[in-house]
Amino acid sequence: MELHYGEIEILSISNSPVNEGEVELLPEMPDHYVRFVHYPDCQQLIIMLPSYGRDYHMIKLADNESGKVVSERPVTDRLSGSIQLLWDTLEIAPGNYTIEISWKNGQSHLIVIQKYTEEETKERKSIVQAHQVSDEPKSNSGPIVYRDGFGNILPNEDLEIREQAMHNIFRRFSKKLSYSGNFRGGTITYSDGEYTIDFYHEMGGGNCKMYIDIPTEDQWEIKTHVPLSERKEILEFVAERVQRDQAPSWKYEIRSDIIYFY
Repeated sequence: MELHYGEIEILSISNSPVNEGEVELLPEMPDHYVRFVHYPDCQQLIIMLPSYGRDYHMIKLADNESGKVVSERPVTDRLSGSIQLLWDTLEIAPGNYTIEISWKNGQSHLIVIQKYTEEETKERKSIVQAHQVSDEPKSNSGPIVYRDGFGNILPNEDLEIREQAMHNIFRRFSKKLSYSGNFRGGTITYSDGEYTIDFYHEMGGGNCKMYIDIPTEDQWEIKTHVPLSERKEILEFVAERVQRDQAPSWKYEIRSDIIYFY
């Protein structure tokens, strides 16, 4: 198989038209859900789906000039986890394409991309770098600005680490719970300055005094929009804080989909 090392530009992201009378609609895909990552010897298209991967059918690549379908395969072939698609794009030849990802109701995500040749990629980088000379600030007082070949600002890792550390400290001290409803049933809202999550609670029976419904691991990211890596810490905070606020004498148990209080 011939490999093509030119870079990819993401031109547009949209959904196909809605069928008349359609009740369940395909969620929109924000621009930041699609990302192209390029290294000297490899490249990858990363697509975060706004719905579960199992709700989709096929992912198709069509050449916009000829109308020819270049590739078509089940979404599950490119699925990594529950909502992330990974595509090694070295196999895609230079050209203008539409990626179509079909959903269960017949709608599709439509992602238009441009794959450049290696020579075009070098030319684009040269043009951008020439403009950067006059665009960069002359003062030496600010941080150095690094850019990639297309002129996009590259992250300053030192600054990002410091900012992330301060942000994490802020989140840690901002964590809180609020309550609505009554003891028989209601909502417990978790917030930390970045994320807000609503958990439904209800009065239990028998030894169980109360329980809180929580998303399982495979539902967590879709229902909360919070990384799965933070699930354990958040649930432990919720259980401990509810115990402290509402029932100091009760014990709790965190299971896959419920927090029980006894």
